[in-house]
Amino acid sequence: MDTTLTYFRKSAFSRDALVYAGDLDTQPAEGTLPSVYYLDVRSRHINLCRNATQVTSPLLACKQHGMLGRSATIRGDITSSAHRNGAFSNAWTFVYMAEEFKWSIARWSNRWTLVDGRGNTVAVFERASFRASKIGTLNIMPEHPEHLVWLIVLTCELVHRTVKSSERAAHGS
Repeated sequence: MDTTLTYFRKSAFSRDALVYAGDLDTQPAEGTLPSVYYLDVRSRHINLCRNATQVTSPLLACKQHGMLGRSATIRGDITSSAHRNGAFSNAWTFVYMAEEFKWSIARWSNRWTLVDGRGNTVAVFERASFRASKIGTLNIMPEHPEHLVWLIVLTCELVHRTVKSSERAAHGS
């Protein structure tokens, strides 16, 4: 069975995100449904945590490198690396257990697909359109180790940040 996760902004002006289990249209009221993950987002860092109270001990910590942040190191229970797929690409590739996984982003689509080194679809992210707090919904195909799921959740946010940054640059803001 697929794992479905929905990303919401923590608040209107926050870069942090709450990730809930299931395909949700609206963000649950505080205290009604606990988030599965919390993404603590800083300028060059993203920490994947179990919840907002565990930001000092994240499951995974991602640090972007270089002037334009085109590569990243991911550390935690596992260590990985990630890089953008090209100078003008919003897509990212990361490594898990010596296998490359690549996020593919169609230019005029809100749908991003993660494929493994054999070309199999591993996850699909549907970005929300015209929603104040909902970022989108991630569907992860069945039977993946927990550490890979963590990498997928984290790199999906990395892709989201890159796409948002490109959109802001294109609109001059």
